[in-house]
Amino acid sequence: MKPRRRRSSLALAAVAALLVTGCGASEPEPVRDPYSVDGSLPVVDTSGMRLPTPFEELEVVDPGWDITPQYADGVYLAAGERDGVLEFTAVDVHGDVLWAAQRPASCTGFVVTTDAHGRALAILGDLQTTADALAATTATAYDLTTGERVWGPVEVPGPYQGPGLVFAAPPEGFMGETGPRVALDPTTGDVAADESSPEGIRIIGEYHGIVLLTHEDALIARDTADDQELWRVPLAEHGWTAASISASLRPAPGDGLALVATSETTGALLDLDQGSIVSSTARDAAVDPTTGTLVTLDDTGLHGYDADDRPLWSLPVAAETTIAAIGGVFLYLREDGAIRVHNVLTGDVAQAYEPDGQGPIIVPTHITINGAALLLQERRHLVATIAESPLNESSPTASHAGMSIVGARVAHST
Repeated sequence: MKPRRRRSSLALAAVAALLVTGCGASEPEPVRDPYSVDGSLPVVDTSGMRLPTPFEELEVVDPGWDITPQYADGVYLAAGERDGVLEFTAVDVHGDVLWAAQRPASCTGFVVTTDAHGRALAILGDLQTTADALAATTATAYDLTTGERVWGPVEVPGPYQGPGLVFAAPPEGFMGETGPRVALDPTTGDVAADESSPEGIRIIGEYHGIVLLTHEDALIARDTADDQELWRVPLAEHGWTAASISASLRPAPGDGLALVATSETTGALLDLDQGSIVSSTARDAAVDPTTGTLVTLDDTGLHGYDADDRPLWSLPVAAETTIAAIGGVFLYLREDGAIRVHNVLTGDVAQAYEPDGQGPIIVPTHITINGAALLLQERRHLVATIAESPLNESSPTASHAGMSIVGARVAHST
């Protein structure tokens, strides 16, 4: 296992994938430019829910999101349908709505990313009428915190595909392969890679200014700003082919890492900065933002590594196990219809829920370095917020102090 270099500017969880459909006409006309939102988000009564103990004392709010949120730099972004349009809202870890913008109800394409300066961006897809009265799919970037427009709208060949700023023409007919894909530079919105170019590349994904692609017999990373090749890995060295490499359907691990599928059953975890293969067998991975611990999941089980990539522990798990969330020294797993929690430093099973609690189990899907979290209650995406205080901002681990680490297994009832 090769060392991975840390990115200090955003030691955050995965920030760059999304749920997507095509864009269509909508009535009424959306308010496309970001606007302020008056009032507070509704507070959720959690008295009948079983929350993980780190979030029991936090105020939980419901932003009314219908699709899975994305996160960067202390802000979550997602959308819900409002009066026939889709309203995107940016909500910070304190539960404040920073801004909102609307798009046609069928146009759910969006992504959260960062530009070359480390600024967090929200890119929203749209369908707009051109001067020739033709419908054009576009993308526009906004500052995630302020809602200020950074670039766009720029025309793209079709709906969002991902990961990162990857778009493609829709397939001919209802089913089939999409058309050629393009990847945009997050800093400018310019086209950074195009599958229809004469060189015959195949785009895997775009990751915060690095576009991953295959060309002939190599996996290649390029800088989206200047098309400079950063590194290349010969496919034959790992028994891969250009056709076998694709973006993983699992959430991005974050922290300068990318998870790709190398066959129908296996994957690889890549260090995007160094071009090294962190794991050639990983099918899921996540990094604890509190400790820097990397957890990988492959056919042999779960494996924990410290911030310097030294092995900490390994343990077997069921074949259908997936990582639900990681943060605050806790690893949440979905396994055999149950939720299992482990200490990321030791691998020991951990008690993250009160054993005698009543009500449905609420599972985190994302945890920030300062203790806020995204919680999934049936189909509702809720935010466990933190207060604006020096303690929360300066001491990320303070909210987890004194938590016991003892064995427990909690039946999953959501």
